Amino acid sequence: MKVSRLFAGVLIVLLGIALFLSNFNILRLDWHFIFRLWPILLVLAGISVLVSNSKWRAALYALTLILVIAWIVSAASEGWGRISHIFDGRGGDVQSQQFTQAISKGIENATLSIKAGAGSFTLGDTTAELFEANTESNIGHYTFDSDKNGTTQIMELKLKGKDDRWNFGSSRNTVDLQLNTRPSWNLDLDVGACKANFDLTPYIVRHATIKAGASSIKIRLGGRADTTRLNLETGVSSLLVYVPAAVGCRIKDKVELSSKSFEGFVKGDNGYYVSPNFDSARKKIFIDADAGISSVKVERY
Repeated sequence: MKVSRLFAGVLIVLLGIALFLSNFNILRLDWHFIFRLWPILLVLAGISVLVSNSKWRAALYALTLILVIAWIVSAASEGWGRISHIFDGRGGDVQSQQFTQAISKGIENATLSIKAGAGSFTLGDTTAELFEANTESNIGHYTFDSDKNGTTQIMELKLKGKDDRWNFGSSRNTVDLQLNTRPSWNLDLDVGACKANFDLTPYIVRHATIKAGASSIKIRLGGRADTTRLNLETGVSSLLVYVPAAVGCRIKDKVELSSKSFEGFVKGDNGYYVSPNFDSARKKIFIDADAGISSVKVERY
């Protein structure tokens, strides 16, 4: 058997096992960490093409497999694990920033757009202001723009001066958000590889869009809005969405190469998955998921 064929087979088996165990929550993969290390495989693959000596090529294949195993173990451990600390480097100074937008009289709707690099994003606590954000980053600095248009406040939080250089274990980019519960919200998150945890239950969310690379995303939707539309566009990801059982829900998915679990939903002739109460429910949630090789799970609570 050729070494190249053996290498390809073992690599696919290892990644397949890791994804399988992750889908059943036996193994927790940090997709953000995995996404940051993949260029190593590209470098080694290029070197293997240039090397003609079969022994050296076999050694490179073996090294690549060792790195893949270390890669998976690191990504599966809490807090990036001990192996990830091998790659710890000196990053730039972490810049902490705070942003606040007061709620103006007559504001009924709010639009928030976030454009950032890879990082960790959370939304949970509410605020008496319209919007608050606390950021920490050493890959750039954030700017905040806000404009009022009638009864709508339009806001954008954007990462600028983004440094795309690869610093093993040293990059930091976190955003902690707080919103006001009074207006109706449109949310738009456009980021790279990310870890996101959004609790939207306190808010009236009309529309939410998340565009991300390799990601681990957890979203809990509420039932305050008559209609909520959630659009998810991701790469290699783990997606978990909670929807209230009292609200009707319809799922449209493009995740043929992924593991998906829509327990309690019924697949219709049009390819949509719907909750049993979808037609009768007064309030409805529409989920549109377009994902790469991913684990997609929607649960009713």
